Amino acid sequence: MPIALTQTAPFRNQILTGLPREKYARLFANLRPVSLNAHEVLYCAEDEIRSAYFINSGMASFMSISTEGNNIEVGNVGNEGMVGIPVLLRHVKTPHQIVMQVPGDALTISADILKQEFEKEGELKNRLLRYTHALATYMSQLGVCNHFHTVEKRLCRWLLISSLQVQSGSFHLTHESLSQVLGTGRTGVTMAANKLQRAGLIQHHRSQITILDQAGMENFCCDCYRITKEFFDHSLNS
Repeated sequence: MPIALTQTAPFRNQILTGLPREKYARLFANLRPVSLNAHEVLYCAEDEIRSAYFINSGMASFMSISTEGNNIEVGNVGNEGMVGIPVLLRHVKTPHQIVMQVPGDALTISADILKQEFEKEGELKNRLLRYTHALATYMSQLGVCNHFHTVEKRLCRWLLISSLQVQSGSFHLTHESLSQVLGTGRTGVTMAANKLQRAGLIQHHRSQITILDQAGMENFCCDCYRITKEFFDHSLNS
């Protein structure tokens, strides 16, 4: 059974924060808190979406998997957004595998109730539409980044974006996980991480990666980080 949130229940999801609870009483009454573990698969590709997840903390990756079994991340979401956008677009299945890269927690709700609440004209619908547009633009930018930019710059972009989403400059991530999200071999990830560490930008040891020089990372990174950050800031704060 759903656990109804009290009027003072804390949550950090940016879509839900500040919504008028009197207008969306049914939405808030049916949100259920869940813990999400690292590498937990929320949905496999072509799964029917029965529940949506408003991420409070942590980060989930949208993974595209080829017929040969190769993986690459085509999007991700932290507390700025939601897992389950296709149901709002009248699609009941997800095109990607969605897996937690950084553990955290979320508020989950049935897809049917979310669709009904989404149909109300008001702030929830506006926020979800703005987020959907921002996410689609971000995923398009990732296509550019994954094709044209070096592994070092893509790793830099990934760490910077992820640090914003999880609000932390330190991550517990294996090189195997990074090789999957970046769509490259583990050797390439190790070489890229070593290069960033020699430059004094990060420190990595036993799967723990810490950003040491934020400004230096931003200067080294490709423009994809700046473009993505500015677009999300504009879309979510407008």
